[in-house]
Amino acid sequence: MNWYRRLMIFVTFFISCAAMALLVAALGTKHWADARAKRAKNPAESDGRIHFGLFEGRKELNVAYGWRTYEINVVDLLKSEPEFLIYGFWLGTVASVCAGLLFSTLSAIFAAVNTATTTSRCLAKVNGLYVWNFLAVFFDLLALCFWVGQFFMSIQYNVLSREDKENEWTSEYMAEFGYSFWFVAGAAIASFVNIIIIVIANMEKEETIVPVLEEKTNGAIMLY
Repeated sequence: MNWYRRLMIFVTFFISCAAMALLVAALGTKHWADARAKRAKNPAESDGRIHFGLFEGRKELNVAYGWRTYEINVVDLLKSEPEFLIYGFWLGTVASVCAGLLFSTLSAIFAAVNTATTTSRCLAKVNGLYVWNFLAVFFDLLALCFWVGQFFMSIQYNVLSREDKENEWTSEYMAEFGYSFWFVAGAAIASFVNIIIIVIANMEKEETIVPVLEEKTNGAIMLY
């Protein structure tokens, strides 16, 4: 493997690390959904801010008496109030982000391996990097699809608990995607960029081989 190709593969290592960081941040941050809330009884005098991630979140409600802050445990809320989120979509999002993180990690590991050595093992070779990055892109996009489905089927209508709804709070059509969601989109783009870089690296290999073959052929013709 020539130095140019090794350099290109080494670049994918750093990009995979960036994708990993984005996915870890997506799992750990609390802004997959951001929403405002109003009380139907007195919308002009009430205001609410709610945000939550895949596991935790926070809501702040104000009914003209000052802001009151409450922590949100998404897992507990799913158990006690199944209508809060669609469980299948939530689980699919979590599983897909974790799978995307796994394959981005494998991409980084094998990019480092291919930079340092030349390996003959199928999935550890440069062509194996296509597999890891393609799977990373696939699961990142799958996570995004699950959460988009969650948003349009559940979140846009409500992000509040039963108790809040009984107190006439509503968040209908006041929600939006938070930055944690966009972290996953960034990770998908990063893994896709890796695929492009690997394609370019392999093209460089082909371009360097063809002239050598042509030179040998011309030499053989000259002997005749």
